[in-house]
Amino acid sequence: MTEAQAPPVLSNPPRAARLGASLARAAAFAGFASAAHVALLVRTRYLKGEFSWASRDMLWMSPVANIVILCGLAIATWAVARAVARGRGQAIVDGVLAGFTALAVLLLIGGLHEIAVAVLSVGVGVQVGRWSASGARVVRWSTVVGLGVLGIMLAAGAAERFTRDRRLSAGARQDAPQGAPNVLVIIWDTVRAASVGLYGAERPTTPELEAFAATATTFDWAMAPSPWTLPSHCSMFTGLQPGEHSCRWGVPLRGEPMTIAEAFRARGWRTGAFVANPFYTSWESGLGYGFERYNEIRVSVRQVLLSSTLSQTGIARDLFRGSTWRERTRALRSFKLRGDPKPLTDRKLAAQVNDEFLGWLDRGDARPFFAFLNLFDAHDPYDPPAPWDAKFPQAPKRLGLYEGGVAYMDSELGRLTRALAQRGLLDNTIIVVTSDHGEMFGEHGMTNHGHALYMPLIHVPLVVRAPGLPTGQRVSSVVGLRDLAATLAQLAGLGSVPGIGGSSFATADRLQPSPVGDSTVARVALSEVEKSQLFWMKGPARLGAMHALTDDSLHYIVDATGAEELFAYRSDRSESENLASRDSTQLRRFRALLPRMARALVR
Repeated sequence: MTEAQAPPVLSNPPRAARLGASLARAAAFAGFASAAHVALLVRTRYLKGEFSWASRDMLWMSPVANIVILCGLAIATWAVARAVARGRGQAIVDGVLAGFTALAVLLLIGGLHEIAVAVLSVGVGVQVGRWSASGARVVRWSTVVGLGVLGIMLAAGAAERFTRDRRLSAGARQDAPQGAPNVLVIIWDTVRAASVGLYGAERPTTPELEAFAATATTFDWAMAPSPWTLPSHCSMFTGLQPGEHSCRWGVPLRGEPMTIAEAFRARGWRTGAFVANPFYTSWESGLGYGFERYNEIRVSVRQVLLSSTLSQTGIARDLFRGSTWRERTRALRSFKLRGDPKPLTDRKLAAQVNDEFLGWLDRGDARPFFAFLNLFDAHDPYDPPAPWDAKFPQAPKRLGLYEGGVAYMDSELGRLTRALAQRGLLDNTIIVVTSDHGEMFGEHGMTNHGHALYMPLIHVPLVVRAPGLPTGQRVSSVVGLRDLAATLAQLAGLGSVPGIGGSSFATADRLQPSPVGDSTVARVALSEVEKSQLFWMKGPARLGAMHALTDDSLHYIVDATGAEELFAYRSDRSESENLASRDSTQLRRFRALLPRMARALVR
């Protein structure tokens, strides 16, 4: 053969073809893993009516995450197999991909022991490797089907995201009155009044809130409807008591009660919500009724990578959290396949929530807005960004980190109000800064929240800046946050809204102290909690539902066993002296009042 007749030299096409085939198989396996993942989420959310803890973007995030993870595995396995197992490389790659895909699917099945999951996954991988080595058609056809499933999921996810806000914006509405005020509700998740500088905290946590309060009205004794997020938010949004709506552990707001966002939207306000709590203020919490825009779990590279079952394993979780080689080695040796019931998420900081809100504000029309912001930086695991993570080194570590989170949110309040002032919106905006519940750090021998009704859990900050409200005034009367929806409606000029419960606490009579012993329902705040499902946490709500009534002098608590506590909370800030055995007159008054207020007792 002459030189002119010699075939052209190719740049090793068989090797490139084999790598391409491996990546195609990886994408196909990603389709199967993602389909199983999303199917389980759909079953949990829509068929069982329970929380799936998943973003609305899971339809496309899960496939992308699995593609990245499995393609990375394919490349690594292909490189190793090419060096040590010539001729069987594709079969090895297919077996590894199948094994990890089986692992991703089997981890979705409750009740399987981790060892059984591992053994079954290895078995699937070995069998698929054998089929691949023998050239079985099932492998080729599975690739075609898997790629088809993957394509359908990605297309459906893109379509859902593209049409989401259009669906929420649909529906008839009135035009808002000329010059109607904007409304901004800021909820500092898990912030107790005792850790807020404006309320006398030991450390200077809230200088921005104190400056803001000089132009607003401060309510010294605001009581949360519940000691944990979901029922408290539901009560604030609907005006219903916790026992009157559906919100429970794992149960969202349903039955379509009227929410304050729906009322504002129907009257012509532009509505948007921007939340950081990825669990109990997510889209599936039911709090999104009435919002044209509802931003929840972040769309970020980190969140996408966390959207695979494989990245939520116990091993991956501990590797992700580990900061030293020793911690990462311990994670590998632990062999924890199952992760937490609530998945890891890319935590959204207060600055990101504010930026989402301001971006939405700048892209909007001339309508007044009603906006809800939930900030999550004081919630456990207490991990504020630098330098706030080291702001209070003199405090006990967990409390110092918690209050660092409070201080960080406070700094963002200052940035947000300045941004509104720069846009010329501040003076025509009703702004509420409050919290959904508090937190315990050893009081009564307890930590965290959701399991009792003592003051550290229900006494929260409340500052309201609104046209017509006095500036720099502090209100000593007790108010219940169940009345927040009615208050916003009254301040914004909506008046009484059918379907919204409660009564405004921004009226002349409610801004004044109540007479001693006043038993008027509006003058007493009800807080409730159902039987706690926090089985790892000590607290009296483990025994069943609890109720608390708070007036301007006394705090009454009754648990599921009928045991009663009575505290003069204003003088006895630590609630160390139970007056129940000495003040039978006040006990009888609260016993008679409770059935009138808790019309649908939580069981």
